[in-house]
Amino acid sequence: MTGYQELADATTQPTKWWRVTGVVPVFSMFFLESFVLGNWIPRIPDVKTLFDFSATQLGICLFTLASGTLIAFLVGGNLIRRIGFGVACALSLPIWTLGILFVPFMPNGVMLGVLLFGTGMGIGLLEIAMNTAADKLERQSGRRLMSKAHGFWSLGSLAGALMGGAIAASGVDTMAHFSSTMPIIAIVGVVMALKIPKFRQERAESDSTTEKTPVFKLPSAGLMMLCIMPLGIMLVEGAFIDWSALFVRDVLNGGPMASGLIYAAFSLVMASTRLYGDSLLDKYGPFRIARISALAATVGILIFALAPNAPVAFIGALFAGLGTAIFYPLTMTAAAGRPGDAEDNVAAVSLFAFTGFMIAPPLLGFIADAAGLRIALVMLAPLAALSYVLSKELKKDEN
Repeated sequence: MTGYQELADATTQPTKWWRVTGVVPVFSMFFLESFVLGNWIPRIPDVKTLFDFSATQLGICLFTLASGTLIAFLVGGNLIRRIGFGVACALSLPIWTLGILFVPFMPNGVMLGVLLFGTGMGIGLLEIAMNTAADKLERQSGRRLMSKAHGFWSLGSLAGALMGGAIAASGVDTMAHFSSTMPIIAIVGVVMALKIPKFRQERAESDSTTEKTPVFKLPSAGLMMLCIMPLGIMLVEGAFIDWSALFVRDVLNGGPMASGLIYAAFSLVMASTRLYGDSLLDKYGPFRIARISALAATVGILIFALAPNAPVAFIGALFAGLGTAIFYPLTMTAAAGRPGDAEDNVAAVSLFAFTGFMIAPPLLGFIADAAGLRIALVMLAPLAALSYVLSKELKKDEN
């Protein structure tokens, strides 16, 4: 029986999704993780100035963050099975939060790179733990929750960016900003993480004596296509986070208000679609939703990249937000329902998806230097279209 069939066949579904036991602490992990990210993104230019980095040096430091995350995806599944979801979140969220706190205190770029590598590992462990916990909530409650969980991630990102941007605009320096906010987020995160319930399968696994599993686990052959499937969509999402404001300002000659409205439109459409996405998946099924999402993302990035002015780019942002909203959450649910350990499957898909999400934006910078940012963004459209083609992989879970 597939993961989707399990959800459809369950008979004891609570009336309201927020009444599901454990949903508040699990969803709070999604919100808090991206809330930290939202505070970090507006401060990246300040970090560049603080350490007197060139663009290449800044890119190397950001790559160390991505590298730590990718290493965590390789080793995290086995670790989380041993310590449980709640403990994993209680450890990894403070690593992510306090890692960002100490960024402005680093004496040089080398130490900053070491710090960001460890911080990235915290992100990776948190991603595996909270996505797998959300999948457990789905299967034990008998209703879809993964898209709503990622909706809270989008809300946290938007709230963090608004707060971080406002603090930066008010003239507060990076050290004071992070020192006043990150410890509070860490404390709230630990309190909520320790409220994550111990799920039945998790308890059975932790109480049984099993043979040793390898520390590094790569995706199985049967999971490989599902790992590749969301790459194009994640590239579009990462490009909007890192490059949309610069594109609107430098290529379309839009002001700060235009840049802010376009990114806000992208984020709000993504958040609202994710919050309603579980109902759409129940009604139309993952395969249809994945096809529509990939098509919308492809059209959206093309409209945005080829836009002659900010109003047309705004329309492209709406389509891109719609297209990127549900694709990754439904991939997480599909992966967790495939044969094998859910933690390892989620880690494998996350490994591939976040490779694109975190490494592609710096690569777009090199292309932009060589051929222009408009061309760099247009090149994402065929990759988003590839996600449309590969979405047929989801038919395996509907048979």
